[in-house]
Amino acid sequence: MSDSTRSRHSTLLLGLAFLLLLGLGSGAAWLIARGNLRGPFRVLLISPPPGPGSGLDAAQCRAIGALVQDHLEQLGGLAITSATSVPEDLEGLRAHPHTLAILLEPSRQGESLTLAYRHAGVERPVGTPLAWVRHEAQSLSPSAAFEGFLRGFPRTLQTQGPRLCPQAPAAFWDLIQAGAWRLQNDHLDEAMALADQVAAREPDCASAWILVGNLRYRRMLNNPAAFRKEQAEAEALLLRGLELAPGHPRATFLLSLLKADSGNQADALNLLLQARRRQPHNPTLLTGVAYAARGAGLLPFSRRAMALRDELALAKIQPQAVDITCLYTGEIQRFEASLQEQPGHLRSTSGVLPFYRGYLALVRDDRALAQQEFAAAAALSRGYPNILRLSQIYGLILSGRKDEAWKKLREYDQERIGMREPDGEFTLRLAEAYAMLGDRASAMDMAGRAFARGFGCTAWYERSPMLESLRGLPKWKALLQHLRERQSLMEERFPIGLLEDN
Repeated sequence: MSDSTRSRHSTLLLGLAFLLLLGLGSGAAWLIARGNLRGPFRVLLISPPPGPGSGLDAAQCRAIGALVQDHLEQLGGLAITSATSVPEDLEGLRAHPHTLAILLEPSRQGESLTLAYRHAGVERPVGTPLAWVRHEAQSLSPSAAFEGFLRGFPRTLQTQGPRLCPQAPAAFWDLIQAGAWRLQNDHLDEAMALADQVAAREPDCASAWILVGNLRYRRMLNNPAAFRKEQAEAEALLLRGLELAPGHPRATFLLSLLKADSGNQADALNLLLQARRRQPHNPTLLTGVAYAARGAGLLPFSRRAMALRDELALAKIQPQAVDITCLYTGEIQRFEASLQEQPGHLRSTSGVLPFYRGYLALVRDDRALAQQEFAAAAALSRGYPNILRLSQIYGLILSGRKDEAWKKLREYDQERIGMREPDGEFTLRLAEAYAMLGDRASAMDMAGRAFARGFGCTAWYERSPMLESLRGLPKWKALLQHLRERQSLMEERFPIGLLEDN
């Protein structure tokens, strides 16, 4: 081959290589634009209170937002952070360039739904506000409105998937009303009746079964005496929803909580890790992992799940959970940061946030602040009854009314004897109350019951300042030995590397 031929051949190869690289670059740019590259894409989904004339109240708007979130997670695998108002400072979004802010603006006209919204990207010059783009929508049947929303969404979503939205308009609005009432104790029975009707009318709608299971779970928390029966019912309903929508993050999360609260942390972790193979970018699943691992005493495992979750979620804008793990690891400031109020969120309305603010003050020996926060938790009419009762008991202890506190604690204790108590972590809180009252025998008994109900975080048994009076007892030393043995078995079964494999 002559030198000139070799030169022409080399030039041709170089040209082809350049065109190939150009094509690859263009293809990558197209994939990025369409959202089809592997990796997390984040959405800040905002469901604010409605404006005048929308035909909806704030709780109904949040229920619609939850259904939108389920669609985006199930069909798009997006990493969703939900909020009820536009955060004051959105500059934190800039750290995650592949992010959209979605501001929902739904309205109801008769049986029809208008699912309008605004969206804004975060890639903009420093100091400039978000440029919101409004998406108008027609007033359609709810299922058609959701189809239009998904087709026009700024990121490409699957077009086929499980049915998450009821077809009949009346069934859709019943589902939304039931979801809106889910956090209202005085409407819980009505919510369950509506959701049952939707599931009966549209048995192939996964959302209906998941909501019915969610409501059964809520009623179980309100009535611990019915835990055994309610747990079986709630699990069966959530499993039916998961059969229709495999890997559904909300259903998986709820089912994992049920299992963890009954002491089956291993089952909960297996369920969540399996779901993460379908939804590797879902923050809610990682919140479930952190909860189950904490209860099993796997604090490094729990902490790693939280770190992965916060890489996916917009945690600086909206805390994802009450991070009790950080209390147990001694990261007090991080724990405290997770206790900020979230209007309309379950953590605020259930009493969990003021209770744990009081609990943190108790750990710090700030009894005045603790009493104030426990009083705030006890006054919430829509809170979890167990949180309200324990807050009242702690408040009585701190106000010096120990005889009255002991009587109420003993009554509550007797109600729980003979049943399969949910939530061993909560049972340990009762042990701490007994210890504060000076009743070491009852405190020791209750701590043993917490272990028997599955709460195995050895570090907190060892570090809780409220349990200090028990630490010289022979029974306490035996309990710690059992705790360490069980925790060691769980550590062997769930090495932290399992999180990295998903």
